[in-house]
Amino acid sequence: MPSAVKAGKRVLAANEAVLYGIFGVVGSSGVFPPREFLNEFLSRGYDPCDQDQRMGKWQPFTLSPEEYLEIKAWWVSNHPGAVEDSLGAADWSEWGQELLDR
Repeated sequence: MPSAVKAGKRVLAANEAVLYGIFGVVGSSGVFPPREFLNEFLSRGYDPCDQDQRMGKWQPFTLSPEEYLEIKAWWVSNHPGAVEDSLGAADWSEWGQELLDR
């Protein structure tokens, strides 16, 4: 398994588990961000929604199209029915806001 896939799974699982992590909301939403948006999130190295920094930071990285598909399949296997959806947003910040406003 490529290291970016391992890192992606680790970051998303940890973020979903932390109080106020955005992927906690994603996990119950039934949607998953497009690759470009997810890469914006992963390339920051921290979750801006985690204002108390409960999760801490990670080494920024991005996913190739193939790596993204592997991460998305893993996410859907853990969140049956989740689908990729841009929510009509232009970028990660907009996507996150659209998600929180649902």
